[in-house]
Amino acid sequence: MILSFLKQYYKSIIIGIMILWLSLSENDAINPGNIFNIPNADKAGHFVAYMFFSAVLMLDSGRWQRTMRFKYQLLIIPVLLGALMELFQRLLTQMRQADWVDMIADLVGIFFGLMIAIAAKKLLRSDS
Repeated sequence: MILSFLKQYYKSIIIGIMILWLSLSENDAINPGNIFNIPNADKAGHFVAYMFFSAVLMLDSGRWQRTMRFKYQLLIIPVLLGALMELFQRLLTQMRQADWVDMIADLVGIFFGLMIAIAAKKLLRSDS
């Protein structure tokens, strides 16, 4: 059962671990705002990370060969991860800080990730 879960969701798990690492890393060099010298660029990073995470999570849950149905309740995972990362940044790191605007960027990214997964599902279904 665990092996089956890992086999189905390994891409989502890897992305979740990457978000965890990026969120709690004390290395300020990975901040997109520092790389491109753009104010609030980290919000775009939050948006893209959670969009990608939720799209892959939905596509992983689809079991394309069998039912083509999403498990929408799984979207609670990126929502909780985003909230926990903001809390952990406040409590566990010194170089990072919690920001409610980051959480909004996460939520908007999750919504757009769902839209991408729905569009991908329709495209894959039309090809079959």
